[in-house]
Amino acid sequence: MKHFVIGVAGGSGCGKSTLSYDLKAKYPDLIEVVHFDDYQKEEVDVPFLDGIRNWDHPDAINFKQLHHDLTQLMNDKQVTVMTKSSILNPTYEEKGRIKHTLEPKKIIIVEGYLTFYDKKIKDLFDLTIFLDCPISESMKRRDKIICGDDYDGYNTKILIPMHAKYVEPTKKLADMTIDVVKNDKDDVFDIVHDKLDALGVFSD
Repeated sequence: MKHFVIGVAGGSGCGKSTLSYDLKAKYPDLIEVVHFDDYQKEEVDVPFLDGIRNWDHPDAINFKQLHHDLTQLMNDKQVTVMTKSSILNPTYEEKGRIKHTLEPKKIIIVEGYLTFYDKKIKDLFDLTIFLDCPISESMKRRDKIICGDDYDGYNTKILIPMHAKYVEPTKKLADMTIDVVKNDKDDVFDIVHDKLDALGVFSD
């Protein structure tokens, strides 16, 4: 099977998961979603910054495993991950990660904050989409709990500077940049859906 691989990047709270899983819900037989956060390393291997575990640094991500799994999917092989996706695993905060099988479907969407950061992974994408949201707006939308850390301290010391240093610069690598302040989630869905439809990726 010829696969069409899409990368969706952007800061915290910009709607990456919402867009990706809404597309999957509309085309469940055609689309598989790879949740970038599932490739965060074990806590013991995540670096510190100012005494806080820095989950937003590239060194917190197992890019090698992500590249391997994407290659497997593109070679029509299933992949098993331990997911923390709130959509696939709503009890994650209480029970931790659960096993989830990724299927090698025609359209593979990779969604996450540093989706474009690793060149080897970026080179696998047929289309790259950056959901653009000012960091001030992201803070209003952010509902993720950083267990064991002060929430405001994490945002100030980690999330905001890491966004500026590592996430924002990848915007220039995107084929499409969508302003998610001017466009609500339905508008974003329609923009991306129309683009994919024009590319013919929904056809057999």
